Amino acid sequence: MSADTVWLELRDCFLPEGLVARDATLPGLVLDGCLLEHPVKPPLAAERLRAAADVFLSDAVVAAAVEDGAVCLPGAHIGQLDCSGTKTRNESGPAVRVDSLQVDHDVLLRHGFDAVGAGERGAVCLIGAHICGELECAGAKIRNESGPALNAAGLQVDQTAFLWKGFEAVGAGERGTVRLRGARIGGRLDCSGAKVSNESGPALLADSLEVDQDVFLREGFEAVGAGERGTVRLTGMHLGGLLEFSADGVENRSHPQARLQVDGLTYTGVPVGLSVDEWLRLLREGTPAYAAQPYQQLAAAHRAAGHDRQVRKILIEQRRHQIRSGALTGQAARAWARLTGLSLGYGYQPWRALIGLLAVLIVAVALCVSIDGALAHTKNSSTPGAPCATVEQIGVGLDLGVPLIKSGTRTQCDLTDQPAGQWLTVSGWALQLLAWAFATLFIAGFTCAVRKT
Repeated sequence: MSADTVWLELRDCFLPEGLVARDATLPGLVLDGCLLEHPVKPPLAAERLRAAADVFLSDAVVAAAVEDGAVCLPGAHIGQLDCSGTKTRNESGPAVRVDSLQVDHDVLLRHGFDAVGAGERGAVCLIGAHICGELECAGAKIRNESGPALNAAGLQVDQTAFLWKGFEAVGAGERGTVRLRGARIGGRLDCSGAKVSNESGPALLADSLEVDQDVFLREGFEAVGAGERGTVRLTGMHLGGLLEFSADGVENRSHPQARLQVDGLTYTGVPVGLSVDEWLRLLREGTPAYAAQPYQQLAAAHRAAGHDRQVRKILIEQRRHQIRSGALTGQAARAWARLTGLSLGYGYQPWRALIGLLAVLIVAVALCVSIDGALAHTKNSSTPGAPCATVEQIGVGLDLGVPLIKSGTRTQCDLTDQPAGQWLTVSGWALQLLAWAFATLFIAGFTCAVRKT
């Protein structure tokens, strides 16, 4: 059956030779409850269709085994596309192929929409399509055993994209199950409750996706993937709003360390759904490799919210991850990083150096008070050679343990030439060296000189 410039409205019909509407101009197209088949061609061939109103494929059944696709509307320009309840099957290619489609209003793949396709183009192919309204996929089920389930690379949606409320997608391969690479969404991306799986690659691949508002991966969101590329890939993704993410349902069956890829992900506000500790655990244990940017982005979000304590925690964990992952090259760099981590919290906790300085001071005082024969009055005192009083011993200990500041006690009480005094002299050199080291580290940490980002 062919179409030209008349309104087509068919209900509960059987079209064994399919419907051809290539380059047609129609007021609208309705295929309600129809069965379309064709042995060697797409059952619905409507390339470059022009429909001033809507295209309804409500509750239709389309079956094929052709590489071009079962439902073909590439390059078409229509008012709205409604495939609610439609069931499409194609053993050799896409079930629905609408790449480069122009839609003035919404695309509705909901209420029992069920598509099974094959091949790398995807079961539902929306590559380069432009939807001026919303993309609604509530309750849709899409399957492809040899490629993406939903391939929407380069898709532009001016309003919100809903992949939620019973949305299920099963795909295969490195191209991902739900592929949103380089897409642009003017509203929100809501995947609440979606279930996406891939036994041989990423489940959700959203590299370089741009979303002007919020992204929701929550409320029972499940993603099961495999491989080193990650289960949920948000690399280079830019959000104009909040990120709400629940990681409980995210799993990588072959590489547990590669549950998430977020290097280059940017967002506004503090992420919702995971605490800071949970985010840090996910970055540390759920990403395949160390990257600084996710830590810096998380720290910037908390800094903008005035959460200084959380900022320090994030940046300290970043430095630890960097060291553990081997991202630092050279033994000297690793040794310095470990030293500053222990003594300064990598520059974010300079009070640690003050504790070290206090410990040196206590040891110095304890040695001066406890070692008999190590201290005696000097010739400048009224009783040369006599043992020093406890207060004088404490003063000498302070002189040994505190850089620059001197009590003046050593003009009256000082180290002797006896073996005990010589031993304390050598110990004093070491204590002074430690005291200077801790003081210098404190100043460096206080002035942020050792912080690394």
